[in-house]
Amino acid sequence: MNKKRISFPAMDHSESTTEDSQLLEVQKIFPKIFELSNNGILVFDQTFRIEFTNIQASELSGFPKDELIGRDFRDLIFPEDREKLSNLIAEMHLQSDENTTVSTAFKLITKSKAPKDVDIYLVSAPLEGSFKIYAYMRDLSERISIENKLREANRFLTNIIISSVDGIIAADIKGNIILFNQGAERMLGYLRDEVINGGVHITKIYTPGLAKELMRRLRSPDYGPIGKLSSTEISAVTKQGEILPASLSAAIIYDEAGREIASVGIFTDLRERIRMQKELEDTHLKLLHSEKMASLGKLAAGVAHEINNPLGGILLYANLLFEDMPPDHSQSANVKKIIDQTLRCKDIVKELLDFGRQAEHNMVMCDTNHILEQSISLLSKQSSFHNIQIIKEFDPLLMPITADPGQLNQVFINLMTNAADAMNGLGTLTVRTYSLPEENKVGVEFSDTGCGIPPEIIPRIFDPFFTTKDMGKGTGLGLSTVYGIIGEHGGTIDVRSEPNEGTTFILRLPVQATEAEGGWMNIGKD
Repeated sequence: MNKKRISFPAMDHSESTTEDSQLLEVQKIFPKIFELSNNGILVFDQTFRIEFTNIQASELSGFPKDELIGRDFRDLIFPEDREKLSNLIAEMHLQSDENTTVSTAFKLITKSKAPKDVDIYLVSAPLEGSFKIYAYMRDLSERISIENKLREANRFLTNIIISSVDGIIAADIKGNIILFNQGAERMLGYLRDEVINGGVHITKIYTPGLAKELMRRLRSPDYGPIGKLSSTEISAVTKQGEILPASLSAAIIYDEAGREIASVGIFTDLRERIRMQKELEDTHLKLLHSEKMASLGKLAAGVAHEINNPLGGILLYANLLFEDMPPDHSQSANVKKIIDQTLRCKDIVKELLDFGRQAEHNMVMCDTNHILEQSISLLSKQSSFHNIQIIKEFDPLLMPITADPGQLNQVFINLMTNAADAMNGLGTLTVRTYSLPEENKVGVEFSDTGCGIPPEIIPRIFDPFFTTKDMGKGTGLGLSTVYGIIGEHGGTIDVRSEPNEGTTFILRLPVQATEAEGGWMNIGKD
């Protein structure tokens, strides 16, 4: 509320007739001047009775001029504001020997009963002992509406900034942070209050020298419009000192004179994007590996079938020749070697057929623990396992699966035999089973204390014919066959290994058999 004193020219009725005539002319002009005003004008006496109104006051209130004349001015004011009005008039009346103006805002009651915000200037005019109040009214509805819209727009923009997934940070020209939204809190680990009130400098959220380099780019025309920096990959630093890969878009804020007053940056966390890109690359590699395995499987099956027939003939005639020879024949030992090597070739052909998944399947509901017990019982009698401790950690409530028991037996024996070779017949083999109800699968793990697998070898261990064993001691088809069988059962196989720290093979088999999806393999640490 504003209050000030004003002066009106004193009226001297003892002046000449000419002056009286001039005054009458002025009094005639006043109403016309009032009608030309952009403000609504009302004149009322000390009892609040309205004596004069202009057309703007009529339009503002919605009452015709003849309905305003004689009306109590307080009837036009909302009840909540009437006491304030009465107090103002009383104060002005106490100063009746002076001319005073008061500015304040009221809610006007229009003829339609709709409220209207108005700014009212009340001017006291003590004349010849009487007390008149001139009320100049200005409609505030449009201004208030604009202010409300601006306030709402500011609130909306503030909410966007605060709730943005991206981090939004602004700093003044000295590098003091003045804006730090929730996205920045999540990304960098700082709280807004500790950044702004605690005086965290903008350089602390960048790696050394990067803040200065970014400002140089913002001021240079070599990286786009001056004062703008489009999406740029940077390294930010979290509160814990972690280096955070991020994408930054930044701008300099200028005042009306073109001076730099602040800078603002929008930070996008790239960790999830990088993780997804790596997963896509890994998936692509697995797909390529799966396609390669499928092609090699078909090739191996074809080769095996072509070799089987001549091998059968060689074995047949070699046996006939051996049976016709007397035991002491000089060539009987050589013929026996032919038979033995031919049988070895037939074993290799069988492995090729298994790798090519040409064998018939006998899919039944079976107990994984029971199959493992059979495989362990069979291997424990072999000399290569005499100095190996086998620890069994079986889940007694393991869910049954649909599988080919014979093929699973082949998988388990192959993995345990490889473990024994890796430990040179001395160490500990832990076999573990567990349920994965959230995946509707069961897990089987084989962990040995052997020499481990070098990192550069791991990507190749499932490739056909790849082996690290000496010549004649391995075909390189064992793990390839395991991979094919697990894939045929709709499962996955992972390997976790460190040199000199042992190896763990992890199988996941679905409870309900599903059509093979290429047997994708996940290689690496969990």
